[in-house]
Amino acid sequence: MSVKDTKKIDGMGIEEATNTLVFLITDPFPWNVQEYQHLKAMQTKINNYVGYIEHQDYRTAYGSRKFSRFRIETALKFAPTKNGRAFFEAGKKQLEKRNIDFVYTVVDQNKKENASE
Repeated sequence: MSVKDTKKIDGMGIEEATNTLVFLITDPFPWNVQEYQHLKAMQTKINNYVGYIEHQDYRTAYGSRKFSRFRIETALKFAPTKNGRAFFEAGKKQLEKRNIDFVYTVVDQNKKENASE
């Protein structure tokens, strides 16, 4: 699964220390090729995750458990373009209004760097 599979959850788990339900989006695609389509796919995927959270569809997996927070984490193989970074920053602000944190990380084969801090 990946950002292109907009109707599927790539991964989901609980961060016990903060009682946060964490959702994962994987993105193995370069941003400098078909940037517009990439942004649209990412927007659709994030919107579907928000709907999943707001409709409490996660209850299928976690029952009636209450969560303090929600977080969407996006693991990128390639660094986003300027437009991609702007999209993530704007999205982060919008998601915070819904009690959803958003982070994206560029994952290199040899190292991992957090691009959203």
